[in-house]
Amino acid sequence: MHPSQFLGDDGNFMATTPTSTSATTAVTTPTQRVDYISALNAGSGLNTTQIVDTLVNAEVLPKQNKINEQVEEKNVSISSLGQVKSDFTTFDTNLAMLTNQNALVTASSSTAVTVTADTTGTLKPFVHNVTVSTLAASHTLSFGGFSSATAAVPEAGTLVFSIGDYSGDSFTRDTSVLQKMITMTASTTIEDIASQINNFSDMNLTATVIKTATNAYSLMVKSALGENKQIRIEARTAADATISQLNFESPASTDSAKQVVAGVDAAFTLDGIAITRPTNTISDLIPGVTLGLTKTSSSNVEIGAAYNEQQALQTLTSFVTEINTLRTSMTNMTAMGAGGGDGGPLRGDTLVRSYINRLKSITTTPIANYKDDPIFLSNFGVMTELDGSLSIDTIKFAAYFKEHPADFAALTQNRVTSGSGLIKATGTGSLYKAGTYDLSLTSADDRATFSGATLDGATMVLENGIFKGDSTNTLGINIVPSSGAPDTKIYIGASLIQSLRDFSKTVLLPGSAIDTKISTYSTEITDYEEELLKLETAMETTRARYTQQFAAMESAVSSFKKTGEYLTNFMESWRAGLD
Repeated sequence: MHPSQFLGDDGNFMATTPTSTSATTAVTTPTQRVDYISALNAGSGLNTTQIVDTLVNAEVLPKQNKINEQVEEKNVSISSLGQVKSDFTTFDTNLAMLTNQNALVTASSSTAVTVTADTTGTLKPFVHNVTVSTLAASHTLSFGGFSSATAAVPEAGTLVFSIGDYSGDSFTRDTSVLQKMITMTASTTIEDIASQINNFSDMNLTATVIKTATNAYSLMVKSALGENKQIRIEARTAADATISQLNFESPASTDSAKQVVAGVDAAFTLDGIAITRPTNTISDLIPGVTLGLTKTSSSNVEIGAAYNEQQALQTLTSFVTEINTLRTSMTNMTAMGAGGGDGGPLRGDTLVRSYINRLKSITTTPIANYKDDPIFLSNFGVMTELDGSLSIDTIKFAAYFKEHPADFAALTQNRVTSGSGLIKATGTGSLYKAGTYDLSLTSADDRATFSGATLDGATMVLENGIFKGDSTNTLGINIVPSSGAPDTKIYIGASLIQSLRDFSKTVLLPGSAIDTKISTYSTEITDYEEELLKLETAMETTRARYTQQFAAMESAVSSFKKTGEYLTNFMESWRAGLD
């Protein structure tokens, strides 16, 4: 650029400095230098240093500003893509809390029996009456007569512990539980005994030294719950004499005073049928629930499970809210802008737009493998509005839920079910695949019992009365047929929530498409920073070139000034001579 381009209206040179508008300028605009030659009136009188700075800035700053704008744009995109990932994380977390909420509510008419639903998907509506006559108890023994917690045992010798069942004073040992032995010396304390008992493996015994009164202590030993978990302790000296203070072999006679509580099983009735269990937590009686026996009852306790429309609607509302929140966030980020607006920080981003489309696709795809006919989210009154958001028609929801309450599980709960009430189907692990598979049973006694089964065309493995899936699609599927069970279908359904969570995981998985895009933008920012460094070097080169050009001009002007002064002096002398 030639200096004459900066002439003002009066013919003099003007010094102008462009102003940078970039918020992330990496190369700072140099301050105007002082031109000392011009200040001393040597040369042309122009502020050449300021002119050079102006020329350099005019040449470099537009490029610099453009690069800084690109850097800022990429930084905004990286931040916004990070927000998309954060939104998906929140989405997945909140959906996890809705998983398995199939709208079945359990209840009990008394605190004597609690009812807790599990997550296996086998729970169905039921009503039963329970009466509890006896709670399972731990066999509890107390060995007293000690003056302190650190009192020594009566004599050196051994203690041999066994687990089993008493009938009067007769003991039947459980041979599956290995006996344990403690060797005592004259200095062994009851605290030492308690510590060693607590360290026994596989016996489930606990021991504590308890202060019962002033200068009175007892060693308490407690077993697991149940009649068959009772304790025998054979205390013997080296001479095989009984150490009576620590011996327990005859609960009905000699050692009865040491027995605080006898080990017993829980005894209760279910709809009048007498049942016993060695525990107060019953999980093998009613499919899909665990019963907790907390106290005895003098009358029937009604327990049950039923579908609850209000809870289902609440779950569905939360589900729709989560989808709308995620979709709205992504839509706002990718908005192109209307009426001259700026649009979103990721306006037009094809990747995030594909996420929006995928979200819509999942919520409109039929949910299969819960029954013969597919189930749609729209069956429950969920509609798509003009802006793409979801809403719920509560009247349509109530009507469908009343007729098909079991279908609600398709939204929230993975399920393995059979087409016959005479066949119990469950799934363990996560290797099996969603689908509907044919089950064929083999029987030699008119379906009273079954000797074989095929599922998904593969022979099932029979173990302890359970047929186990053995095809690629059915590994982990367990089938238990009752007498008279027919050939039928097994439905393995993946819920709508599961499909959405699987989609979320593809977005959040390290190295996903969104991570690749963030990495690409980061690389581009690095490239832009390198360009800024190159611009800084180019700016100094340009400055040096202009400085050299103006230096030559100043030299010429200085020479012209000297010639002018010579001619002026010559003319003045000549005029003086004429006078």
